[in-house]
Amino acid sequence: MTTTLTAGQRALIENELRAREHALEAELRTLAEQAGAASDSRTALASQLLNDDPEAAREHPDDRAVMLARADQLRQEQVTIGDALLALRQGRLGTCSACGEAIAFDRLKAQPMALRCLRCQASAETR
Repeated sequence: MTTTLTAGQRALIENELRAREHALEAELRTLAEQAGAASDSRTALASQLLNDDPEAAREHPDDRAVMLARADQLRQEQVTIGDALLALRQGRLGTCSACGEAIAFDRLKAQPMALRCLRCQASAETR
């Protein structure tokens, strides 16, 4: 089953994806600048930084290992955004890549990178 997004829905999703893409690029630039400084590891910060705490990353630029791990997460999210943008251009966004059923537009608004319906995503996460 293929989902047809309206032009307005497609524009909304694309704007959300592009905005997140730009935010990721900015955060990666900041991390790269911080990682260039002399560092010694502070393991206690790992959970804060890996839980999307950009303030902690700015306050503790010497935690290079954690920042590099965060950068890897951000790069993976960039790949996911790229996949979603490609699916949008090809008219596949809105159709579950696993089962072929429609992905609810409310899910796409909340998670524009979603390539699976809720049922298939839950199943993938439990595996």
